[in-house]
Amino acid sequence: MIGISALRTRDVLHLAEDAQKAGANGVLLAPVSYQQLTEDEVFSLYETVTNSLTVPLCVYDNPSTTHFRFSNELHGKIARLQNVRSIKIPGVPEDLVSAKERVEQLRANIPSDVTIGVSGDAYAAAGLNAGFDAWYSVLGGLYPDICIKITRSALSGRSVEAESLSARLDPLWEMFQKYGSLRVVAAVAEIQGLIDSPSLPLPLQRLNETARLALSKMLTHIGLVI
Repeated sequence: MIGISALRTRDVLHLAEDAQKAGANGVLLAPVSYQQLTEDEVFSLYETVTNSLTVPLCVYDNPSTTHFRFSNELHGKIARLQNVRSIKIPGVPEDLVSAKERVEQLRANIPSDVTIGVSGDAYAAAGLNAGFDAWYSVLGGLYPDICIKITRSALSGRSVEAESLSARLDPLWEMFQKYGSLRVVAAVAEIQGLIDSPSLPLPLQRLNETARLALSKMLTHIGLVI
């Protein structure tokens, strides 16, 4: 799945075409814009883009980046467009009752064949235990085994086990919160020699040496060094 978000619909369409030509199995689209968008503008974006697609689209609900908040009704309207197959939403409330309520609110508005995936890795176990279909993980690209264990535990009803596995990674989730998951995961890949350093696109900068040292020691402590 390839991200195709851009400031202009014209550019989103070009990126969607490139992604499909490159063999993408799906595309991910967040409603980014210089000016905060209205619900009508967001719906128009997804309507236009899905009309040009031959692969599934995942709606990326990411208010911290886009400064746009989807209503449940808008999610439902967009989810009925052709080729929309999933919604990636932000982290859920920590308590299970509130998290289940969030799932139920979305389920009441979207078709049954559209999946709901939780993002924000620290919230994955809670979201999956609450009834989400999937986890859109940052960490999964580097450490698929532990992420698969958390996912399968939750989806098979072993909620306590899923929460325990996630809690083991709390020091990493704390670093995600402090520095941003992209910076941390890039640093992990660099530390392990999987990519060259620096690897982040400017103006993002790599973690400073103090943070990298703390990250390296923490990875060893929680047993995530490959």
